[in-house]
Amino acid sequence: MAKSRYADATKAARRAAMSARKVTAAATDAVADAQPTASNAAESASAQPFASAATEPVRDARRDELTHVDAKGEVRMVDVSDKAETHRIAIAEGTILMHPETQAMVLQDRAKKGDVLACARVAGIMAIKRTSDIIPMCHPLLITKSKCDIAPIAPAGTPAEDVPEGWAPARADGQVGFHVLVTAGVTGKTGIEMEALTGASAACLTIYDMCKAVDRGMEIVDVRLLHKEGGRSGVWDRAERQAAAVESVGAAGDAPASAPVAVAPADPTPAVPAIAFIGYQNSGKTTLVEKVIAELTRRGLRVGSLKHHGHHGFDIDVPAKDTWRHHQAGSKHVGLICATRWAEYADTREEDEMPARELLSRYNDVDVVIIEGYKTEGFDNIVVARSGVDRLRGKSSLDLVDGHTLALACNEALARQAFDAGFATRAININDARAICDLIQDHLA
Repeated sequence: MAKSRYADATKAARRAAMSARKVTAAATDAVADAQPTASNAAESASAQPFASAATEPVRDARRDELTHVDAKGEVRMVDVSDKAETHRIAIAEGTILMHPETQAMVLQDRAKKGDVLACARVAGIMAIKRTSDIIPMCHPLLITKSKCDIAPIAPAGTPAEDVPEGWAPARADGQVGFHVLVTAGVTGKTGIEMEALTGASAACLTIYDMCKAVDRGMEIVDVRLLHKEGGRSGVWDRAERQAAAVESVGAAGDAPASAPVAVAPADPTPAVPAIAFIGYQNSGKTTLVEKVIAELTRRGLRVGSLKHHGHHGFDIDVPAKDTWRHHQAGSKHVGLICATRWAEYADTREEDEMPARELLSRYNDVDVVIIEGYKTEGFDNIVVARSGVDRLRGKSSLDLVDGHTLALACNEALARQAFDAGFATRAININDARAICDLIQDHLA
C-alpha cells in the first residue's frame, strides 16, 4: 500500500513537471512569435502581457498558506533541506487560574506532591525538547535555548505600582493563579514557535496535575504566541500588531478585518453569574435553594451560595472552639484554615454592611452563585412564594416581581393569580427543582 501510494505520488509529480515545461515552452513560442516588426508592432503590445502571464506559476492558495498540505490535500512534513540556517527565537505564554487558597498553598509549598513551580518549570523545558514527539509534523530540533518563567498573579484590585517583584499584574476579572512565560531558541532551518507553545502548555498542565486534588476547577487559558524572530518571515510580535491595529482604528475609525485589536478592559464585573432567590419569610426559599444547588451540582456545575441574613447578627462558629473563643475575646476579624477548607468572618457596623457584589468578586472557583435573599439589589432573580401573601407584612408576593425576575416559583393558585393580573413572568411549580435548574442553565447560556 505504501509503495503504491509512493508510486502514484511520483507519477503525479512527474505529470505536474511535464505540464509546467509545456506551459513554459508555449510561453517562449508566444514571445518569439510576438517580437515587434513593421507589420505586427500593434499586435505585439497586446500579446506581450499574455506571454508574461503564461510564465507565472499557477498559485495554489491552499499550498501557499498551509505548508503541511501537499497538492492532493494530504498532510506532509515540510522539506526544509534547502532553507538557510538562522537564529530563531519564540516566546509564548499561558495562564492557569485557580482558587486563591490553591495559589496560597502552592506559594507556601504545602502541596502534597512537592514543589509545584519547580516541577512545572522542568516540565516546560522538557516539553520544548520533546515537541516533535507529540506534534506530528514538527521537525526534531537541536534546542539552543529553553527557559520557563512562572509568576503568581496578584490579587484583584492590586495597583500596578504595588505588585510585588516577580509577580504578574492583577487580572481585570479578579482571578488569581499563575502566569507562564516560555522562551525557546534554536539555530536551524525551521521555526520554534510550536516548541514554545508546547512548553507553556505543559507547564500549566503540570501545575494542574500537582494541585487537582484540592481544586479541580482550575482553568488553563490564553496559551498563545507573543513573539518570534528569525527565518524568512522575520519578526512577528503580538504587541506591535495590536498597537498598529489600535493606531489604524484611531486614524481611520475602522479596524482592519485581519488585525487583532487591543481593547481596553471594561469596568470590573462579578467574576461569576449570580441568581437570587427572593421572597418573604417562610416562603420556602431555603428548601428550594437546597434542592437547586444539589441538582445543579449533579449536572456538573460548580455552585457557590450566598445568604443574606436580614437580622442584626448571626453566629457561624461553634461555641467553645478556638476561633469562637478568639471572637469572644474581642477579635474583629476571624480566619480559620485547614487543608480542605477555609473560612473568615468579621464584625462591621450596621451602616457598613459589606456589599454583596464585593463578596461575589471572590467567587472565582464556581460557575454560578445561588443567592438567598437580596430583594432590592438588582440581581437576576426567581421570586419564591408558597402563597400569595406575606403573613407577617400582609404584602403580595407578586410585588417582588421586577424587570430582573426570570420566573415565579409558586403553587398553581398563585400562578393563576399572576396570570389573571397580567403578569408575563413565567410561573414554575415551586416543587419542580429540575425545571428551575433548566431555566437557570438556559439563562447562563
